[in-house]
Amino acid sequence: MFVIYLLIIGLSTFFLVFGYYDQLALQEEGQYRKLQAVVSSVAMEMDGDEIEAMMKSYPEKDGITSKNGNGIYRKYSEIMNGVVKYNNMNSPMYTLVYNPDKNIFEYGIRSDDQVYFRHEYVNFPDVLIEKMNEGGTIPRYDSENGTWISAFYPIRNSEGEVVGLLEADQEFTAFIMEVRDRFLKGALVMAVIVVVIALAVLFYARRILKEEERQKETLRDQKRTIELKNLNIKASINYALKIQSSLLPSEGHFSSLFDDYFIFYQPKDIVSGDFYWMEQIGDEVYVAVADCTGHGVPGAMVSVICSNALNRVVKEMDKRNTGEILDHAADVVTDYFSKGDTQMRDGMDIAFCRINLKTLKLEYSGANNPVYIVSKDDFQTLPSSRQPVGEFPDRKDFESTSLQLKKGDQVYLFSDGYADQFGGPAGKKFRSQKFRELIRTVSNLPMKEQGSVLERRFNEWRNDLEQVDDVCVLGIRV
Repeated sequence: MFVIYLLIIGLSTFFLVFGYYDQLALQEEGQYRKLQAVVSSVAMEMDGDEIEAMMKSYPEKDGITSKNGNGIYRKYSEIMNGVVKYNNMNSPMYTLVYNPDKNIFEYGIRSDDQVYFRHEYVNFPDVLIEKMNEGGTIPRYDSENGTWISAFYPIRNSEGEVVGLLEADQEFTAFIMEVRDRFLKGALVMAVIVVVIALAVLFYARRILKEEERQKETLRDQKRTIELKNLNIKASINYALKIQSSLLPSEGHFSSLFDDYFIFYQPKDIVSGDFYWMEQIGDEVYVAVADCTGHGVPGAMVSVICSNALNRVVKEMDKRNTGEILDHAADVVTDYFSKGDTQMRDGMDIAFCRINLKTLKLEYSGANNPVYIVSKDDFQTLPSSRQPVGEFPDRKDFESTSLQLKKGDQVYLFSDGYADQFGGPAGKKFRSQKFRELIRTVSNLPMKEQGSVLERRFNEWRNDLEQVDDVCVLGIRV
């Protein structure tokens, strides 16, 4: 009986300690997920070009001394402050900018009224540099103000370069105290139970084991609930993929118009902000590759709007000139995003061509994306307008370029995801020049083989690094 009594005490102590650390780990994991979701969603909505321009305009410490001292600072400070309040966070969010000359981080925008503009971040953790390109979390740490956990995510400019980090902290002390209180209460209950067990060991031993099993079942129920929610979310995204895929031209449609072509289409996430588009009207084929704002689900939503804008302009408005089509598409996209209370500047970069299948005359217009033309002894780059299809200050009419193709010429349309991918031995961008050289090198191969080489080269370059953007390359031999 005494052995059973000691065994029960030992088991009770074990389950209490196990429950304490298990609950503490669940609390910490939940707070990390919350912080990561907050900083990633806010950082992806930030205009990195604006933030980069602001930091360059104020290179000195305390160049901005109040949140109203600069319009860009004030705008993002208020957005971040709203997120902090909505998520009941107990610490302000802030941006960081890396100064490679000093190997330090400097504070940028804060969500509260305190301004530490370009003050040094003293003793920053190494993980900020190690994971600057993909973001991450900072392990739980203790300070004179309590125990904290943090998460950060990169802010990128329109070129995909990291211009800063968005960081959010959460004081974890209250969560530790909450779990500790549960532990102390459990310990007190155990002490009472142990006294009672002295009189009726077997009866209360059975009761304790049942209680432990109930707690385990509760944890299992919570885990099943989380797994079910994750399955539902993934199912929703997969259904969104079916919807987006239905809007893309089919292989059969391409094959009916072009004998030799390839499509290298590799989204960063399940759904994509890049899309390819084609429409035939008589002897003329309109074909495009577009890169919409964002990637993943937000980018896919914008891609549906932009794809429909092209369909509307070509089919309903009956526009034929490529520049004129992009002008009207920009109006449609801008009108769509200006209907709500929040002004949005989403849109797309695009390479847009019209090819006459009989005369082989090509007409091209582009928004930030060029087109490559490879002839037998020539390689041409058709330049684009330096503006997106969408809201843009001082927008000008899109220009059109005409070119007479010859049988066997190759036309390449693409987004910037291939050239912007980090990889290789030094972890640097692939870049446009190397992409042009790769196109020139493979141009003597059949188009399907070209697509295979491009896909293999891209994945070899990326290796184990995260894909930074959606990728779409379309090649056609006329």
